[in-house]
Amino acid sequence: MEAIFNAVGWFLGLGPTVIVPVVLILLGLIFKVGLAKAIRGGVTTGIGLAGLFLIVDLIVGALTPAVAALAERLGVAKAIVDVGWADAGIAWSWPGVAGLVLAIIAVNVLMVVLKLTKTLWTDVWSYWHGSAMAGFVWAATGGNVLLGILAGLIYLVLGGLMGDWTAKKYQEFNDMPGISVPCGTTVQASLFAMPVVWVLDRIPGLKDWDASPEGVKKAFGLVGEPAILGLILGALIGVAAGYDVQGILVLGMQVATMMVILPRMVSIIAEGIVPITMSVVQFMRQRFEGREIYVAVDCAVLLGHPAVMASSVILFPLLVILAGILPGVQMIPIASLAVIPFWAGAVVPFTKGNVIKTVIVITLYSIPFMYLGTLFVGSQTEAYNMLGQFQEQIAAGVQLGSWDMGGDILGSAIRALMGIFSGGIW
Repeated sequence: MEAIFNAVGWFLGLGPTVIVPVVLILLGLIFKVGLAKAIRGGVTTGIGLAGLFLIVDLIVGALTPAVAALAERLGVAKAIVDVGWADAGIAWSWPGVAGLVLAIIAVNVLMVVLKLTKTLWTDVWSYWHGSAMAGFVWAATGGNVLLGILAGLIYLVLGGLMGDWTAKKYQEFNDMPGISVPCGTTVQASLFAMPVVWVLDRIPGLKDWDASPEGVKKAFGLVGEPAILGLILGALIGVAAGYDVQGILVLGMQVATMMVILPRMVSIIAEGIVPITMSVVQFMRQRFEGREIYVAVDCAVLLGHPAVMASSVILFPLLVILAGILPGVQMIPIASLAVIPFWAGAVVPFTKGNVIKTVIVITLYSIPFMYLGTLFVGSQTEAYNMLGQFQEQIAAGVQLGSWDMGGDILGSAIRALMGIFSGGIW
């Protein structure tokens, strides 16, 4: 059993740009896509993901110091240190990770066979969200691995069901038939968006305002084009951060570059992934009449629409300012801003690419993350402590938080539920 756990841990350590192609190639072979087609599709998807992550890292790396400078200029400071996606370090290193991965694979296959879900959760990398939350529960219960696995399993099963509910909208809007995106706080953002967009669509004036990138381009001409809009937004953030002329121009060009190149990376992902997902869907239809199966893919596939990054660039400084003024919030989201584009990608199919509505939805969605990330920081910090991470900071009394998992709405509810059955630091 230890050998199996070690093998699982080794595979998970390869990262999404290797895991996703390997899984897609295996899927292609299982569902008789053909060796050449499976390899071509898997490798192409991996290339698209690698390029996309490079672009996302570029823009987050460029905007993070600018937003931090803006917060400093505004005199905003909080007690909790934002560690962002460092929570993945908990996800892949807490003692129950291999058991959780094997458990969710078995449960997902069983649910597909019993027709309890349409989502075949092949995106193994995205298990990390449930595994990180499981690590928090493990730490809060004083090292109870079984409770951690149970918490993570509940989280991932519910995430798979949410993937079912949102799949059609993702498929139609992004022109990627057969996909499902069940991962973490991304799919939760879609569920949150549904009622909020329903309300926004009934507000006079706002409901008829075409704030999509196409509408902005039509209304403002050159200024509305993605590259020029990115240049302007980046430059405005540079001005707000107090940058000199050189810094303003460089940041503007970095944002403009992202606005143009990122959708092209997503098109490469689609080029690789769609033939395989369609083959899986066709295979299932031929052998199980009337049966529909979705193939789970990384949430990065949702980033291709121009409204995603246009909304994200507006949200970066807006959410930092909001976190700074809300009473009781104890963390400025600098590292956690990296999750914003993924939330936006989950919301734009429901706002139909309307940037203003997307900004409103995500602003409202972020508020519970701010408070839950503050409320549950104890178990998150304790998980790092028990794993021997950030020892100097913790010894100095620093608390470590985040949005994506630390403030996760579903994850917080499950952590609170586990608290009923056991004591501990939550």
